[in-house]
Amino acid sequence: MTTPGPSPRRSRLLQLALPLTVSGAAALWFIEDVDWQALSAALAGLRLPWVGLAALLLLGEFGLRALRWAALLRPLGAGARPVDLFAAQLIGAAANTLLPLRAGELAKPLVASARSGHPLSSVVATAVLERVFDLFGLCSLLVVMAWSLPEAPGEEQELVVNLKRYGGLAGIAALTGLSAGIGLSGAPGRVEGLLRPVLAALPRPLAERGERALHGFLAGLGSSRDPAALARAGALSVTLWLNGALAIWALFQAFGNGLPFGAACFTTVAIALTVALPQAPGFIGVFHVAMEKTMALWGQPPAEAKAFAVVFWAVSFVPVTTLGVLAMWREGLALRGLLARRAAAGDEGPPTPAEGR
Repeated sequence: MTTPGPSPRRSRLLQLALPLTVSGAAALWFIEDVDWQALSAALAGLRLPWVGLAALLLLGEFGLRALRWAALLRPLGAGARPVDLFAAQLIGAAANTLLPLRAGELAKPLVASARSGHPLSSVVATAVLERVFDLFGLCSLLVVMAWSLPEAPGEEQELVVNLKRYGGLAGIAALTGLSAGIGLSGAPGRVEGLLRPVLAALPRPLAERGERALHGFLAGLGSSRDPAALARAGALSVTLWLNGALAIWALFQAFGNGLPFGAACFTTVAIALTVALPQAPGFIGVFHVAMEKTMALWGQPPAEAKAFAVVFWAVSFVPVTTLGVLAMWREGLALRGLLARRAAAGDEGPPTPAEGR
C-alpha cells in the first residue's frame, strides 16, 4: 500500500515557506537599525534627473533582451517581432515580481508564442540559450570591472586589488569556457564525446545529473545554428549587462558618492547573484540587505547604503512591473491564472541572473 503524497496545495505552501522565511528575516534585519532621520536626509539630497536616467536605462534592458531574443528565434523563421518580445519580457518580469514560483518563466514564452505564431516548445527551448548568453554577459562584466577599477587608497586598496585579480581571472576563464561551448554547439556529438570521460569518472548520481544537464544545454544551444544570430546575441548580451552597470553608475551620481564605474560593475554582479536566491515575491528584504552590504563594502555610511538599496529597488521593479501589468491586461492574462499554470507545470529551472528585474 503506497502512502499518499502531499496535496498540491500543501506542496505549494511548502515551496513558499523557505522564500517567505528568508525574505521576512532579511527585511527585519534591514529595518532593525534604521536611522530614519539620516535615511530621510540621504533621500532628500537625491539628484532626481540621475534617478530618472537610471530608471530609463533599467527599463531599456528589456528592450535589449527583446532584440537578443529575436536574434535567437530567427532560425525559426519570421514572426518574432522585437515589439512583441518586449511585451513578453515585461509581462514575464512583472509576473516574477508579483507572483511566487517564478510564474514569469511561463508567462514570457506564452506571450511570445501567441504573438509570433511559433510553437511554444520551440520558444521555450531558447530559454537555455538566453541563460548561456546572460552568463556570457555577466562574465564579460567581470573583465570590464577588473579593467576599469582604479587604484584605491587605504583600507579599500586590498579589496580593489583582489577584485581586479580574481574577478578578471574568473571572467576570462568563464568567457573562454562559454565561447568554446557556444562554438561547439553545432557539433553536439563532439561535445558529448569530450565530456563523456569526465562524467564517467564521477559518482553515479552526479554523473546522471551531469548528463541530464549536458543534454539540456546542447538542446538549447542546438535551437540556433546561425553564426550571425549567435554573434548578435553575444554582442547584445555584453551591451545589456553594461547597460545595467551604467544604470547603477547613474544612481551613484544621484547620491553623489563618487564611486567609479568598476564599482557599478561589481554591484551589478552582486545583485544578479542575489535575485537568484530563494525569496518572496517583490524581492523585498534579500535585495535590500545585499545592496546595503555591497555599498558598505565600498565605504558608504549606513544611512546612505540603506537609501541606495531603497532607491535601487524602486527604479528596478516599480516601472517595469507597472508596464508589465498593463501589458498583461492587454493580453487578457490574469495573475491567478498564471500562478495556477506555473504550479501545474512543476519545477522550473534556475533563474536567469537579473531576470527578476
